[in-house]
Order: sequence, then structure tokens, then C-alpha cells
Amino acid sequence: MRLAAAVIAGAVLGGVFFGAVFDPQALPFVGTERIYAVFLLDGQAYFGHLDDSPFSGTIVLRDIYYLNDATKITTDLPVGLVKRGGELHQPTDVMYIRRDKVLAIERITLTSPVGQAIATQRALDRATTAK
Repeated sequence: MRLAAAVIAGAVLGGVFFGAVFDPQALPFVGTERIYAVFLLDGQAYFGHLDDSPFSGTIVLRDIYYLNDATKITTDLPVGLVKRGGELHQPTDVMYIRRDKVLAIERITLTSPVGQAIATQRALDRATTAK
């Protein structure tokens, strides 16, 4: 009887713990694409696909975009984004960010200005590489 109660209590505690750190909506096979905004303490903001292991000291961001002056962009969108990787040092398309440098993480919708700017930038990139 005690063993059964301990097993049930362990299962309940494990379910509460994993329910608190696991977002089933973030799974890649559930719904549509997930784009996250990562705001850093120094004021930088990055947008992309988030790999977040709750037991790691870092978060991982892939397919990364960051804000640019929208007046220099030729689209009619209110926000300008740049795909990370075109800088002088040509970084790879992955960024490891220490958790203690993160102010906030938010999931953004694909219909938001940022989501639309990412879709537009991807289309422009595909058109450029197709030539």
C-alpha cells in the first residue's frame, strides 16, 4: 500500500514539474511554425526558432533575424529585419544566449509585422538565390 502511494505521489509530482517546464504547443509537430522574440538586457532583440532546454544555462536560437531601420528597406512593411549571417564575420545560423542575459522571451504570431517581415525577407532571399 505504501509503495503504491509513493508511486502515485511521484507520478503526480513529476507531472506537475514537467508541466511547469514543458510547453506542448512548442513541439515542432504541433500546429504551424513557431517564431520567438528574445529580448536581451542590453536592448537587443532577436527573432527565430527557439530551442530551450530548461536544465541548460543557455538558450539556442536558429534562423535568426534582428531589427533594422525600416526606412532603408524596400518593402511596405513597418518593420525592417535582417537575416543574421551576412555580417562581416559571417556567423553561422545558430546563437547560444546565456539565460542571465535574457530579459524576456515571447512567441510571436506569423501575422504580426515581425512575422510578415520574416516571411518577406525569406521570399526576397529565395528570389536572390534563385537568380
